[in-house]
Amino acid sequence: MPQDDFSKLTDPDHWLGWLGDDPATAVRKGIEESLRAQVADAVVEWVKILETPRFLTGGRRRSGDEQAMLVTRAALAAPFALSVRTTQHGRSILLGVFSWAAVNLSPPEVRKDRHWFDLGVGLDWAGERLQSRIYEIDGEYGNAQR
Repeated sequence: MPQDDFSKLTDPDHWLGWLGDDPATAVRKGIEESLRAQVADAVVEWVKILETPRFLTGGRRRSGDEQAMLVTRAALAAPFALSVRTTQHGRSILLGVFSWAAVNLSPPEVRKDRHWFDLGVGLDWAGERLQSRIYEIDGEYGNAQR
């Protein structure tokens, strides 16, 4: 049986600190949560990230330090193949793009995260939507800051 493969996520020299100490596990959990929101007994057997994800990072200058940036928002769109098993449908192989955006990453703000699970789409399609999605999160909470 195929194994998880997150090397395309973790190999690029891109800052993933906003995903915690283990970005691959965080993304896998996000994918599992997205599937279980659709089918409660979904079991993800394996996940492979197919291409280098699109990354988006935004920030502002740290006050008093012109050189330092404070990261305030980050997002990624990761194309995947996965195998999922459910009681009703058995095993299915799914292809698509998992996107994750997080805003308010600098305390004392309250961090907000959102996932998108788009089946049958390509990286270009999902990558084009990252910019609007990363700002959509603010709008959902009524305090859009651009």
